Amino acid sequence: MDNKKPVREATVTVSAGFIITLIYSAAFGFTLFEIYNKILEVPPLHTGGTLSVFIYIAEIIFFLNIIGAYRIDTNRFFNIFISNVICLIMANTMGYLELSLVNRSFLSVIPIIILTCFDILVALIWSLAAGAIYDRVVPVREALLVYGDKLAEETVYKLLERSDRYRIVETHKYEEDENGSNIEEVEQVIGRFSTIIISRVDSSVRNDLLKYCYDHDIDVILPPRISDIMIRGAKDLNQFDSPFISCRNSSMSSWQLFVKRLFDIIGSLFAIIILGPLMLITALCIRLYDNGSILFTQKRVTRDGKVFDIYKFRSMVPDAEKQGEPIKATEDDPRITPIGKLIRRLRIDELPQFFNILKGDMSLVGPRPERIENCEEYEKKIPEFHYRNKVKAGLTGYAQVMGKYNTTPYDKLLLDLTYIQHFSFFLDFKILMMTFKIVFMKESTEGFKSETETNERKDQK
Repeated sequence: MDNKKPVREATVTVSAGFIITLIYSAAFGFTLFEIYNKILEVPPLHTGGTLSVFIYIAEIIFFLNIIGAYRIDTNRFFNIFISNVICLIMANTMGYLELSLVNRSFLSVIPIIILTCFDILVALIWSLAAGAIYDRVVPVREALLVYGDKLAEETVYKLLERSDRYRIVETHKYEEDENGSNIEEVEQVIGRFSTIIISRVDSSVRNDLLKYCYDHDIDVILPPRISDIMIRGAKDLNQFDSPFISCRNSSMSSWQLFVKRLFDIIGSLFAIIILGPLMLITALCIRLYDNGSILFTQKRVTRDGKVFDIYKFRSMVPDAEKQGEPIKATEDDPRITPIGKLIRRLRIDELPQFFNILKGDMSLVGPRPERIENCEEYEKKIPEFHYRNKVKAGLTGYAQVMGKYNTTPYDKLLLDLTYIQHFSFFLDFKILMMTFKIVFMKESTEGFKSETETNERKDQK
């Protein structure tokens, strides 16, 4: 087992993050002292200028961390690059506004635009170089897959998507019959690896394997169950002379609901005002293309099973679902119009939902609202699917920024429960930040390749 690997991972990741933060900060400092300082009516030299640089450093670190732009160990090149670009635009915009506030009037935007272009070029080079160095210094993690009677193809498929980070080099099946189990044999095989993947085994067996791996310092990767997500949101209950945990099974407190609703109203009004021209242009293009309806309405389910009409810009031909039956969009779906492909790709078709948020049907952040028919279908196979309705449906959500359009309903449920159990306003802000990034990620909008990909998984109990 390679005990030095975690040290190498941390060293490369931290060093790369330090270098890129230093370059961004130095470039901002140069722009501040060598360019803006000469045109400011109140020059921010000495203490004021140094403070501005430190504020910028704090903003860069905050934004890069919250959106995962430092994570060269988990994210691919394009993900890292786009994350950096979004963070740079936000940090440089805030830096410009701060300098304008000091000057008591708006400054020329040319220096900050030049700075941003330079930063984006640096981000491109850094994303390529840091990823390449990480791949060279930190080898692919070789793992053992331990599985039970249930098939583990889905786990293998997901890991194959990140073959640059994980490689299953051996598999071993846990078996049990009237003569007993092969748990000792499995443990002997596990001992040869530093990482194992546990998939599709009973809870008691999984617990035994986890304890064995904990005792022998072996890393474990496993798909969580619904009960795991619930427990992960628990808090320590330190009122006795033995440890207890308290699972928070209610969604939000009254004050959290009030603040979230207030934020929804302010945020939706701001978005409607800012994005109003874009929505008007989109509506005009849809109308001129085929003279059909501009909006598409559909019955969806939100908090506590309440049904409402969701608004979207129409992206398909009129009467795309003539029989009223839900038909999932597939790749190269002929029903999607040319304009529809563009607005779906850029998520512009979702913009009318800001009016749903203003009305109170939805929230800015929460589980995406499902069709009534889908909820009924999913709950037949996953009875716990209605747990996601403990909070109001959202324009964006944890499942949207972490998953894909064609992520299975079971996985979406796990992601939505993760959000519910770990709710905080900081998490909402993080999800909103990450939403800007997924607009550029193709896999976040890709359709179902075939009908078989729409099959749902049952809960592993």
